[in-house]
Amino acid sequence: MPVTRREISGRLVDPVDGVVCGVISVAADGAIGAVEQRAIAPDELVFPGFIDLHVYETSQLAKHGVTGYLATCGTSRRGVVESFLASLPDDGECLGAHIEGPYLALGAAGAQRPLHIRPVDLGELAGWLETGLVRMLTLAPELPGAIEAIEMIAAAGAVPALGHTLAEPELVQRAVAAGARFATHLWNAAAPLTARAPGPVGALLADSRLTLGLITDGRHLHPLSEELTVRLAGPERIALTSDLVASSGADGRLLGGDRCGAALTARMARFGLQEAAGMASLVPAGVLGLHDRGRLQRGFRADLAILDPTYRPLETIVAGETVWSSRGGGVRRSRECAS
Repeated sequence: MPVTRREISGRLVDPVDGVVCGVISVAADGAIGAVEQRAIAPDELVFPGFIDLHVYETSQLAKHGVTGYLATCGTSRRGVVESFLASLPDDGECLGAHIEGPYLALGAAGAQRPLHIRPVDLGELAGWLETGLVRMLTLAPELPGAIEAIEMIAAAGAVPALGHTLAEPELVQRAVAAGARFATHLWNAAAPLTARAPGPVGALLADSRLTLGLITDGRHLHPLSEELTVRLAGPERIALTSDLVASSGADGRLLGGDRCGAALTARMARFGLQEAAGMASLVPAGVLGLHDRGRLQRGFRADLAILDPTYRPLETIVAGETVWSSRGGGVRRSRECAS
């Protein structure tokens, strides 16, 4: 039997087994040693640690229950991605890099810099992939060379993601057949879905092979758009993402997200705690092939987000170690996102 380091009690929110009152034993090796149902006062909510696949501002994610993330680099001049990859955060939560662009549709640039959007460069892409640090790359499938790029990304073991696109549905389907598996911030920075032109949004929604990234901060999407996505795709295809930036916009223009982790999960809890836990933890873990995270089950890594009944973060645990606590543990980093 594994040696127990500590026990954590509360309402345990598992994406598969649902919500029970019980106790988690955290083993000395940083894994969950046991999960027991017990009749206890459920003062706290215990979620699997939240995993965010799209983060620019990484400085204080742990304060919001995020235990794993992809540090994101946006569309930039040549040479910036190489520097970014060489200086990824050195902590237990950074899971690698998400490169958003620069191979995007100019007409769907969104907050990405049009000046640096450029054609697909397979040689440049190969150099990024050779580092082994790129876990996801977002591109527009309609660009010349994009299908070949998607095949390269998939062959390297990274996730080809579709976004910032005006592509017709048939082209989206070709991209998925080539290996695309993720939709970056569905609905945002894409041609709209209309009656006779479903566009990329319709094609992405309809294809069950794709996981859909949703920025559920209450600013990027209308609540009805969130509801329609959950109803049409199902929570098992949705990964909550923040697109978190240091400054989320000026003059009413969105440049990125201003909420992360517990705040996103709290908004989606209206679809059920179990469903919210899946969208915030298990689904994004699956996108990256991390099969030891996202569940409150024996043998899974003890990455946990402990919240109070109002979803205010109380403690964040990574591999059995407290990395942030409102109960006197402090914060390791200097800046924070709004919640």
